Amino acid sequence: MSPEIHILLVDDHKLFRRGLTALLAETQDLRVVGEAGDTGEALRLTSKLQPDVILLDNHLPGNRGVDAVQSLRKAAPSARVLMLTVGDDTADLGAALRAGASGYLLKACEANDLIDAVRRAYRGEGDKVKSGVWPVCNMMRQAASSC
Repeated sequence: MSPEIHILLVDDHKLFRRGLTALLAETQDLRVVGEAGDTGEALRLTSKLQPDVILLDNHLPGNRGVDAVQSLRKAAPSARVLMLTVGDDTADLGAALRAGASGYLLKACEANDLIDAVRRAYRGEGDKVKSGVWPVCNMMRQAASSC
C-alpha cells in the first residue's frame, strides 16, 4: 500500500474546499489534513501540519497564491506546492514555477488528473506528468532554471 499523502487545501471558497475534500476522501492514499481560506492561514497551518502537498489557489483575499509559494516552501521544505486555479495566465504560471511550485493545474481539470498530479508531485515526478498544463509547466520550469 502507498504511503498516505497529507494535503493542505488553500482556497477562499469553502464549498470548493469541501467538495475537494470529499473527492480526495474517496482515495485510500490521499488525506486532507487542513483547509485555509487565505495565505496567512495557509502559512500558519503549513508550519503546524507539515503537509506533503499544498493545493493552492492563486486568487485569494489579500494576496495572490503565487506570492505565498516561497513562504510556504520555507515553512514546510519537503512540501510540494501545486497551484490549482481558474486562471491560465502565463505570467502567473511562470511566477509560480520560479517561486518553486511543482505544478500549475486548472480547476477545469478532470478529477483523476488532479489526483494523479498530487501523487506525482508527492513522488517528485512533475516532469513526467502528461496532462493539463504540466507539459507547459515543464518547459517553463526549464527556461526559468536557465535564467
